[in-house]
Amino acid sequence: MKKFFIIPVLLVAFLVFSSNVYSQCNDQLQTSCSGGIGSDYKYLKNFPVKLAKSSKDAPVSQKYQITLSGGTTYKLSACNAAELEGKVIVSLYSGFALVASTYVQDSKKHYPYIEFPCKMSGSYSLTFYFEDGKEGCAVCILSQKN
Repeated sequence: MKKFFIIPVLLVAFLVFSSNVYSQCNDQLQTSCSGGIGSDYKYLKNFPVKLAKSSKDAPVSQKYQITLSGGTTYKLSACNAAELEGKVIVSLYSGFALVASTYVQDSKKHYPYIEFPCKMSGSYSLTFYFEDGKEGCAVCILSQKN
């Protein structure tokens, strides 16, 4: 009889504790991140990213295509979920050319956002991965200057 009681209790405990691990990897993370875009910018879109642990030398990445307008200044704000170790790196590409990134390899410094004065309208890609292939959850907010 005790076995039938212990198994459901353990199952409920597992579900409760495992749901708390990713509690900020949702709309709450988006809301807190969008609050930091500033009054000079207008919210356009968010890009959620959740990636499992991968190789340090070849981290798993996620990619989104976006269209940007010339003559507009954009801001890409990146926020990490505090529960996971991974720090997101956001890179903006025009074709195969890197335009901007939230991480500078030489100084090994992370930046919370990128301000990008777009000179040419067109299709750009956003690539996301977590430093050293660590597991992570993040959101990136795209906004444009008012």
